[in-house]
Amino acid sequence: MRIAFPYQKINFLIAVMGLALIIAVFSFHKDPSLKYKIKNIELNSEAIYLIQRGTTGKLGNVAKDFNINNKYASHLGIGFVNNNILTIYHVYVDKNKNNNNLYIDSIDEFISPEDLNYLSIWKLKNIDTASFKHIKQTLHESEKENINFDFKFEENNKAYYCSEFIVRILEKNNIKIMSDHKKNIVGMMSQILKKDTLTYFPVDGFENSNQVIKIFEWIK
Repeated sequence: MRIAFPYQKINFLIAVMGLALIIAVFSFHKDPSLKYKIKNIELNSEAIYLIQRGTTGKLGNVAKDFNINNKYASHLGIGFVNNNILTIYHVYVDKNKNNNNLYIDSIDEFISPEDLNYLSIWKLKNIDTASFKHIKQTLHESEKENINFDFKFEENNKAYYCSEFIVRILEKNNIKIMSDHKKNIVGMMSQILKKDTLTYFPVDGFENSNQVIKIFEWIK
């Protein structure tokens, strides 16, 4: 019995490890990671995409209060496939390493927030080769601008919030995907902005447009 015990123990450990491996493999196939799911999306090399993300932090929850219907999305970017990677242009509240607010991220960087709980990808319809090249060029030109975040939510200034940036980029290419929206505001926000009514472009303001189609959605 003293000799057999070590072998029984080894066999038990092997059985446990084998069971753990089976569970891990089964779990992977049952619920693949978000990155895995994204890699399996068929993206067109001459298409323009709108990318929404949602986070559970304070900033994300405040942004969601201004949506029309989508209760998850809190941020919006625009992008295209570059070297087989979905590259996203988006204006965010924090300054980047260039001391402005325009970010150019890969999809992996875009979904990097730890509190991420939502992602959707929408494709612009009826974008021919010429339109694609013009929009892409407009985005490239935006890199040369010193784009700052529009904390005052005002039109006709050189600052933008995320959805406003996208609206203006597409307007330069004669594409209108959403209209502005009005919302009454009170309390501290009203005091900070010095207005009672906010006119803005919601993060989900384009969703009912006939110019877009949703090709992917993930909710945690």
